[in-house]
Amino acid sequence: MPTAVAEDQETSFWRPPRWAAPASLVVCVLGIAVASYLTYAHYTDASNLACSDSGTINCAKVTTSAQSRFLGMPVAVLGLVYFVALAALCLPYAWRRPEPRVRLFRLAAVGGGMVMVLWLVYAELFIIDAICLWCTIVHVLTLILLVVVVAATLSGTTRPAGDFGDVDDFDDDDADELTD
Repeated sequence: MPTAVAEDQETSFWRPPRWAAPASLVVCVLGIAVASYLTYAHYTDASNLACSDSGTINCAKVTTSAQSRFLGMPVAVLGLVYFVALAALCLPYAWRRPEPRVRLFRLAAVGGGMVMVLWLVYAELFIIDAICLWCTIVHVLTLILLVVVVAATLSGTTRPAGDFGDVDDFDDDDADELTD
């Protein structure tokens, strides 16, 4: 015998706000662009970064430090993979998926990204003693993505499966008018 929770899931669906997909995709595309630039600089030469290389703002010092790798992978590459994966999770199709696990996975992904950003900011401020402006842009984009995804997830609506709002479902009255 189905439970009340199972019946509710079968007879209702979750709908994201209209702004969720475009807003999150814009942030992801910007993140892909900046992370691609940082990845290019990592594999060519850190001096390719349009950024100061002396003083507190020192992109070369940050991007060539021991903390610029995580589990043997360049952090720039991980950032690029992160934003590409989140872009897939932020496509309109993914936002419209009715399964709660898609929303939970998207929330977990942005939460994990934010945890990584907090570690990297700590490393810049207290271990490396330098700040990378390009990295900071990625950090800010990750924070914005977190806010967008959480806000969209919380402001989504749950509606009965047959409720499509103002859309007319072409009932019998309309059919009579067409035949007259």
